[in-house]
Amino acid sequence: MDILIQDLQKIIEALETLSGNPATAGEQIDEWLDQLFQQKIDLVGTAPNPASQPYKDAALAMKQAAAKAERAAKEPALLAEASRAVAEAITKLAKLLDSVIPTH
Repeated sequence: MDILIQDLQKIIEALETLSGNPATAGEQIDEWLDQLFQQKIDLVGTAPNPASQPYKDAALAMKQAAAKAERAAKEPALLAEASRAVAEAITKLAKLLDSVIPTH
């Protein structure tokens, strides 16, 4: 799970960089940051099984999104590609969290 949190943190940092740039700042990035911060909090309180498919899917999506978001932070023209990856990562992480957090 440590690698999952590390990639999540990389995405957050890249999005914060993009959010601070007037050319790339926007509501969508701010919404993603809010979601990612909440997911990070939720993830810390769980113990997902790294062998489970939701974990594997989330880990792969987070790794890809982290790489694309970091590239976009350096090269804002790549924001559209990073946006798709970040949205996918948020969705996959939500599915993982749904599989390990009991609903009330």
